Amino acid sequence: MHISLSLPQQRKPPQTVAVSPPHPILVQAQPMPRRKFVRRALLALVGAFTATSAVATFKLLYPTNVTGFGAKVVAGSVQEVTARLADQKYLRNTQGNFYLLPATQEHVIAVYWKCVHLGCTVPAPASALSGNIQCPCHGSLYNGKTGDLIHGPATRPLDYFPVTVQNGNVIVDTGQIITRQAFDMGQTTKLA
Repeated sequence: MHISLSLPQQRKPPQTVAVSPPHPILVQAQPMPRRKFVRRALLALVGAFTATSAVATFKLLYPTNVTGFGAKVVAGSVQEVTARLADQKYLRNTQGNFYLLPATQEHVIAVYWKCVHLGCTVPAPASALSGNIQCPCHGSLYNGKTGDLIHGPATRPLDYFPVTVQNGNVIVDTGQIITRQAFDMGQTTKLA
């Protein structure tokens, strides 16, 4: 008798086969939540406003090369100013927004050309008004030689600027607007 023993057969592990998907898998980015977007946009706007304000403040505090209105303006030489005032009875300076008026034969005053009532620009002295200045908006009438108030609705004379004579030139400081309640000779400058 012959007995045969058989050993149990070992099983082979199953083979895995790599199968590629028919289409590549795309990872989709999730959209940004609305609150997060609004928060970021608001922070960006606040940052831009802050930066713009900082630049504007710096430029306001440290102006560069101010010329014209707000600075010292040369109205002309003493001879030029004297000749123009004798001929025309006023000198209009558009760069400095003022009229140079002959307060007396030897004295001048520089008046700001804004009416003190509501800020309308007043025209030059007119011969039709006996050489006076009348506001076109509400009719305030000012003396054409001193800027003093003749009648309202304005309640005081035209504002004026300090005038100096330096090196033969008449210089008006438009950075100092001076208000007054009445005209006096201390507001004028002697040209000679």
